[in-house]
Amino acid sequence: MNIVCLDSSLCTALSDLGHTVKDLRPGPGIVRLAPLLGDFVPDLLIQQEALGPRTLVIDLDVFSCPKVFWSIDTHLNSFWHQYYARLFDLFCTTQKHWQAWFRERGTARTLWLPWYGSQRALAPWDERRRGLGFVGRVTPERPVRGWFLDWLKELGPLEARVDLGFAPMLDFYDHSRIVPNESIFGEVNFRLLEAASCGCAVINPATPGLEELFIPDEEVAVYRDGAELAAWARRLLSEDLLARSMGLRARERVRREHLPKHRATALLAAAEDIGDRSAASGVEGRVAWWLTLYHLWEAGRLDMDANALAAGLSALPVTEEILAVLLRLRARLGRDEFMRLAVPVAEKGQYESSLEVNLAGGMGALLFEDVRLSRLFFLRHRRHCAPSAPDPGDTPLLICLAWARELQRFRRVFRPGFVFNPRKHLPASSLECLVQASEFDPQNTDVYREMARILARDSGWDGLRLKALSYLSLRERANWRLTLELGATNCRAFRVRQGLEELLAAREEALRQGQEDRFWRRLEAHDESGRIRDLLRPAIDPGTHAT
Repeated sequence: MNIVCLDSSLCTALSDLGHTVKDLRPGPGIVRLAPLLGDFVPDLLIQQEALGPRTLVIDLDVFSCPKVFWSIDTHLNSFWHQYYARLFDLFCTTQKHWQAWFRERGTARTLWLPWYGSQRALAPWDERRRGLGFVGRVTPERPVRGWFLDWLKELGPLEARVDLGFAPMLDFYDHSRIVPNESIFGEVNFRLLEAASCGCAVINPATPGLEELFIPDEEVAVYRDGAELAAWARRLLSEDLLARSMGLRARERVRREHLPKHRATALLAAAEDIGDRSAASGVEGRVAWWLTLYHLWEAGRLDMDANALAAGLSALPVTEEILAVLLRLRARLGRDEFMRLAVPVAEKGQYESSLEVNLAGGMGALLFEDVRLSRLFFLRHRRHCAPSAPDPGDTPLLICLAWARELQRFRRVFRPGFVFNPRKHLPASSLECLVQASEFDPQNTDVYREMARILARDSGWDGLRLKALSYLSLRERANWRLTLELGATNCRAFRVRQGLEELLAAREEALRQGQEDRFWRRLEAHDESGRIRDLLRPAIDPGTHAT
């Protein structure tokens, strides 16, 4: 089979399976693929997401062969991948739990294709550094990673490296015994497979799909919070034989199931089953293309003139998703541009039942302080989609809260990877509506309470949730349940000592209110392993010891 690969790391594996592979790496930006192929006629086209500056293929519809896109950082790029995926027949993702999300948004075929490891000579255990080893970037935008490393330093000797190249990183793992891992949004990441390939004992967060890649607590140690991480780190540091055997089992699992040849074989099998093509072409293809460009531009990841973007979108047939995007784009161009489109949409009743149109119109109107128009857009939505919803009120705060509730109902809670700026962007998720609401009323506790509630639903938001809970806790010290939530969240975010202090305060307040039994039952729900309670009890009863 002739296979054209774009930015693919599986070229060698595909060639080894007997296929003729054309390996293209055109660099970032918008590219035309056909001129790069010459006389090569592909039977299959595979594009792998290039991390960093993006490569976007403008002429995918030229190719009649099956087309596959492999999303690597799905958890950070779903907001634009959902549109680019329409241009392919098969969408692959490294994250198992994201398949359903894409299917709900119309992606016809999805495949869980996790990242892979490598075959390496096994470095002798006695030559490896004792203690913990970690390779990863620490930035102010991700405070949880910094807290993670601070906590590791308390657990034992730690050697941490930042921005190592691929070969030096693997060399670092070759000489490490125990590698604690941390993920951004509960994803299975590179670090897990890379460290396992080198025979390290990996301590990994409990992430969706992990149990299908490795046997939890046999091939990879699994934790759910900083207390459980500490228990595993201390155990592996003290039980050298356990650490060594766990690393060997993980390495063997990689060699047996998680090498490039295994991923290439799985991808080819899925491609052969494609059958009828689903890649968008013609008008649908142009819609998918321009929506991809818009969402990258909105996120600041594509350098493109806004007027050129508006012209491209305006040349498409007007559908609800195109109209919604045009409203958002016009809002970035100024009040007059936005009102020139939004007012006729409201007056003529265009797409009155469209959540996307009404949200964009309503949030854009708030940006330009037209509360009446914003309320009108929500009432359109209420009339067609939510007749039992309460009146949105007539203040920017109340309208934002009303949209936050509705977007939860429609399961549009977060937009992971999109850095929302309330002074620049229009909200597109429940969380963003709440952030916008906090701009209108920074002291409103209902906003922070709702923010804390929805952030508990998913991993990756502990840093922001801590801010919301801390704000509430300072104002409601008698609310031991709230203080318990703050303590448990601190523990999940690796601020274990601070978390234990909050839990002690929560327990003392519950005891004062005659509700200590309820405190322990509630804490149990946050502490599946019991390790938080193991650390807490010695502080309550000095005669006990943490295990």
